[in-house]
Amino acid sequence: MGKYTTVRGQQPASQALSRVVYGPQGSGKTFHGKAIAKHLGLLHVRDLDDVQFSGDRLQRRGHLYLAVDRDYAQRAADLIGCQLLPIGSALAMIGASSKGVARA
Repeated sequence: MGKYTTVRGQQPASQALSRVVYGPQGSGKTFHGKAIAKHLGLLHVRDLDDVQFSGDRLQRRGHLYLAVDRDYAQRAADLIGCQLLPIGSALAMIGASSKGVARA
């Protein structure tokens, strides 16, 4: 995934609290990221590793952050002030199947 992905069809200024989704590689985080973000009312999808490497700050509103490592994801969620969302729950919210993807 690129450094920054914007979800089309959302309002320009999202007031929704940013969320952090975690799950193993191949679990569908990146593939379903835009759909999950849209469902949650978020405008942007970012990989937490990209945020760390670029030195950017976590944004409290409008972003869906994706992570592989649960502890790293939990620290980010704590900084944002949101609950951690396992990929299985995120997929269920959008009606996507976890069949054929790694178990979260």
